[in-house]
Amino acid sequence: MICPDCDCIGTGDIVQHKMNANVFGVVIGFMGTIVIIRVAPTLEVLQFHEWELDLVDDDDVPTPPTAAKQPVDDNVIEVDFTKRQIMTRKTKTEGAA
Repeated sequence: MICPDCDCIGTGDIVQHKMNANVFGVVIGFMGTIVIIRVAPTLEVLQFHEWELDLVDDDDVPTPPTAAKQPVDDNVIEVDFTKRQIMTRKTKTEGAA
């Protein structure tokens, strides 16, 4: 956004449709009064008139949750598939896919 005191829409801003709050995305271009946005989450490119869109503050956009740490399994054996492995009768292969 170019100026923080106004509600001007600029390239890279997050906007939302006034009549359908489910339509929101990032502004990727302009054609006169037509604003071209990449809609989330489908990544479809749609065109709207600038008076159909509201500017969304970055604070209002939910951030995706960070991945929780997975518990370490004690029975996991890391295998390097780039190295040759000799198979014998005593080689443990239980649970191998």
